[in-house]
Amino acid sequence: MLFRVLGPLETGVRVARKPAALLATLLLNAGEWVDCNRLTDVIWPDQVPPRSALSNIKSYVWQLRRDLPDSGPRIEARAGAYRLCVAPGEVDAECFRRHTAAGRSAMARGDAAEAVRHLETAARLWRGRPFAELPDDVVAPVVAELEELRWEVRETLADALTAVRRHREAIALLRELTAADPLREGPWVRLVLTLVRAGRRSEALATYEDARRVLADELGVDPGPALAEAHRQALVEPGTRRVRCDLPRAVPDFTGRSREVARLTELGRSATTTVPVVVIDGTPGVGKTALAVHVAHRIAGEFPDGQLFVDLRSPDGEPLDAGLLLARLLRAAGVRDIPDDVVERAAAWRAELAGRRVLLVLDDAASSDQVRPLLPGSAGCMVLITTRTPVLHLDAITPLTLAPLAAAQTAALFRSGAEASTDDVVQEVVRRTGGVPTAVRAAAALFRTRPQWTHRQFAACLMRDHSHHGTPALRELTAV
Repeated sequence: MLFRVLGPLETGVRVARKPAALLATLLLNAGEWVDCNRLTDVIWPDQVPPRSALSNIKSYVWQLRRDLPDSGPRIEARAGAYRLCVAPGEVDAECFRRHTAAGRSAMARGDAAEAVRHLETAARLWRGRPFAELPDDVVAPVVAELEELRWEVRETLADALTAVRRHREAIALLRELTAADPLREGPWVRLVLTLVRAGRRSEALATYEDARRVLADELGVDPGPALAEAHRQALVEPGTRRVRCDLPRAVPDFTGRSREVARLTELGRSATTTVPVVVIDGTPGVGKTALAVHVAHRIAGEFPDGQLFVDLRSPDGEPLDAGLLLARLLRAAGVRDIPDDVVERAAAWRAELAGRRVLLVLDDAASSDQVRPLLPGSAGCMVLITTRTPVLHLDAITPLTLAPLAAAQTAALFRSGAEASTDDVVQEVVRRTGGVPTAVRAAAALFRTRPQWTHRQFAACLMRDHSHHGTPALRELTAV
């Protein structure tokens, strides 16, 4: 990095005050032509420029070209103007923005460890007021934007540190933020919640009282909904928090899928610094939900803060709105003041999951827009999504397409439900059901409910050329 402007200008060499003001102005407008009148106003603020101002500017440019490393072609000139050319990564402000965006993106996809890496790098770049050599009226908008971005860096870094269980560092950072601007509720909310998750309940309650007192004394207002909710969580006695588990019963005859089960189980056991999001798709009846529920029961112990099953469709099969789903989830989590806006509900849901290990099964997703607001933002959670849609446009997912069962697995599944079946019946079931578990179970149920039929009659039923949902003989099997 060649140019540091997040604080007093640094270039690796000593630059005098007036050339530094010129260089800072060119850096503020990197890649753009800056006319000499503007440079004159910056170099000689609040005073009448000397008659030799233009000559002096030429002299300052010459000095910069001489002293800065590889700066010869960097400062370009044309009549009455100069331009500074910089490459990507040469200015710390640009690197600051890039690492901030990368950290934000990492948190959005649940990779808290990666977010910490980027956000700590961004935080270290800050040394003081940006473009310190320039007058306030020249740089005020840029400085305001960068300072607000710095707040985002530190608040998001605190979230990421909490997510990776670095509570002590998160608490220290949040205490700095509450001291720096006591009227911002966001850092107070984060500090109370982080203290709760670190097991420091009495400190969390005392912190809430500090925040309430500051807001009352300085603004004459009560704490907002987010801070009130953090207080409510701090009041809950340790060990009395309700752990929600609403997974459906796993099918007792689950067969096959050993490779898929092993893969998902391994993802679940490694979900400590990221949020694995697995999208399971396949034809109707192929066993998407059965696989998700089977795996969810298998890895439930890895997610002690809850295992949630969310049916994304209404009883009549219509996709449910993300806002409605979020309201249900927040109410189930005990949140009383549910925001009206979907974006705010999604933020409240992510805050509820922050620092917790929760397994979320989203069943029968209709679109990316329906699912995206439900995803956790903090590491330690895992999401299993089933869908009829081959492609959901979500970032950093693990796609998994289920194929029909192999012949041996189809036969084993049928025999588990129809023990007295003979080989000729089993072979016909394998051929006619196409390895679709729903069809296989329907065939087994039909076999059990027709004990008076001979094996030949049952095989003849399967051979009839009917179809249901694209699977041969299912209409005959499921209509019984």
